Amino acid sequence: MSLSIQLKQYADSLAPSSDILEKAGEATKLIQDVLHRHLGSQFSIDRIRPLGSLTKKTSLWFKMDIDVIIYLNNEMPPFSEFKQKLDDVITMIIDEDCKQSPLGLSLTVKRFDVDLLPARNFLYSNGYSGETDEIGVQVANTLEHLRNNRSLNCMDFSTSLSEGAVAFERDHSAFSHSLSRLAKLWSTTIGIPGFSFGRSSIMEYLGAWAAEEEERRGSRDILQGFRRFLTMIKQSHNLNIVWTRYYRRTDIPADILHQRPLLLDPTNPYNNMLQGALGDNLRQMSAYATETLSRLGKSERNEGFSLKMLFEPQPTWEVMFKSRPKVKTPQNFLVGTERERLSWPKIDNRSGARGVDSNIASSYLFSFTDIVAAAAKIDGDRGHGQGEDIAEKVKSELAQFISSGTWSSSSERHEDKHTTFTIPIGKDANDVIKISCNWV
Repeated sequence: MSLSIQLKQYADSLAPSSDILEKAGEATKLIQDVLHRHLGSQFSIDRIRPLGSLTKKTSLWFKMDIDVIIYLNNEMPPFSEFKQKLDDVITMIIDEDCKQSPLGLSLTVKRFDVDLLPARNFLYSNGYSGETDEIGVQVANTLEHLRNNRSLNCMDFSTSLSEGAVAFERDHSAFSHSLSRLAKLWSTTIGIPGFSFGRSSIMEYLGAWAAEEEERRGSRDILQGFRRFLTMIKQSHNLNIVWTRYYRRTDIPADILHQRPLLLDPTNPYNNMLQGALGDNLRQMSAYATETLSRLGKSERNEGFSLKMLFEPQPTWEVMFKSRPKVKTPQNFLVGTERERLSWPKIDNRSGARGVDSNIASSYLFSFTDIVAAAAKIDGDRGHGQGEDIAEKVKSELAQFISSGTWSSSSERHEDKHTTFTIPIGKDANDVIKISCNWV
């Protein structure tokens, strides 16, 4: 089996299953019903839409979240009164531990991480008749509002453009969606503290651009597309990416058009997604992209491709956590496998995990587990390693991966640790691996 075919199969396997999508739909329906019932008489709610990567077809099955946008007719950012009422309703009915986020509310619904985000509805600003493209009209009217009010912070209206962002991605090919998932998977294996906001969308759009470039050459080879994506990261200081589906090039302010690196939001000509710190974070990833490109080259020359080798996290677990002396790090691990059907990973944080940022640890563990499980399955399909159980293979590889940890005796319990990561060993698997740790 060629390297390109293996990469394509793995990229396709990263998509959420129908079971996950069905459960996400149930969570969204619950939110819609609660908001219409408890806030519909106080505020003019036009529509409530699940958006984000879930509906763009670019989500990773093991790193699922849902963005739910609430379009309001008579409210404007910062939506202070609405957000307070929203907080009261959600706390009382759905999640008493919900938290305020910069643009809305973060909560958990049926085990999904959900962001509830209010947005100004501009659909009817210019006499919408219902005869034209609803999403296009919403985007056009939002951009007209921003053009006429340049003193406004354009990011305050980013949620008003969310439907356009989804339509933009959904109109890309299945090849593009696969490449964007592979780009996002690679990103989860790269540890850069503090780089979380906007990261998923940046990877998604860079994957889409790489796919478009391949398709312009008449190719849909995911190996070449992935190489192109990595090269873009490696040379990120030169990035100059502009789409003109929702606006013209002449609509882009000159000071933004000449910025580098430039990844212009496909729905917003005033938002360079790589401005400032975000561009600096991407530049930090350049050396990691160079290393992955080197691994690709070795795989091709030696004809010995390994998913685990290609996507080995960078920096290593040991380097990542030893390099942060003033930050609590995961130690004293307990690892075991169990027979359990779980649709996607879960994290149980106990009192000792308060104030701890587990983003990098969870990204490393979720992606590494999926990669090793996929690699073991490939070996089994080829007739190699059939005598070794995939669950035991994953457990063994994780023990080596977290080499810096002090391993606990088997008499200890997961419940006694600060944090437990429970991860399905592959999508649609009947086994999970439990990794528990303390934060020291």
